[in-house]
Amino acid sequence: MNKSYTELLNKDYGENCFILAAGPSLYEISKNSFFPKLKKYGTVICVNSSIMTFKNCDIFISNDHLITRWDYYQNLVKNNSKIYRVVRNSWLRYKDEIKNFYIFCPRSTPEDEIDFQEKGKLCYCSSAISALDLAIQMKNISKIFLLGIDQCLDKKTGYHHFWENYPISKQPKVPKRIQANWEQQKKVFKYNNMSYKALKEFAEYKNVEIYNCNLESNVKVFKKIRFEEIENII
Repeated sequence: MNKSYTELLNKDYGENCFILAAGPSLYEISKNSFFPKLKKYGTVICVNSSIMTFKNCDIFISNDHLITRWDYYQNLVKNNSKIYRVVRNSWLRYKDEIKNFYIFCPRSTPEDEIDFQEKGKLCYCSSAISALDLAIQMKNISKIFLLGIDQCLDKKTGYHHFWENYPISKQPKVPKRIQANWEQQKKVFKYNNMSYKALKEFAEYKNVEIYNCNLESNVKVFKKIRFEEIENII
């Protein structure tokens, strides 16, 4: 039986939330000795393939049903009842595959607007956007740290995703390549940035601070810090 994601909002998660996305900066962050300790200091939300770096996260979230073709989903998410799995209502057509998942509906407003009083819905233009909206709505969360939310290529390697740094044998696999190319992704970023700006206003309304832990990130609306600075903030 599927439930609404709103059932997760009133759990006591502590004050800190860490959102992990699949940008290339997550690779170096994940090698930091403090990274495995994040759950000790707050809630960890993994977006799509970032769960490869934090398999015991608290919440997994995705908008895109196409991720079910990837082996990381089959191995780490599909039957993992130890984490809360949150997906968009468009997944309901595959209801037999998502038993005991939590469902969200998209907000009724466009990408650049948020109705602060609207209940039970999340921003929708990307999974990372939905994750941030979820975290802002969660009880007691006052600080959110964004990891791997880059919207840019790695300057040294040109990689799009953290896992491209892995040996081929350890990279996620899919029967048929379905990933959008970089030019297509850049078009999506335009709408993401509208939503990030709106979510910053929503966070300020909720008295929530947001930190982007990549100084080179193209998501520029939030205060940027180095990952190593987190320990001095939490």
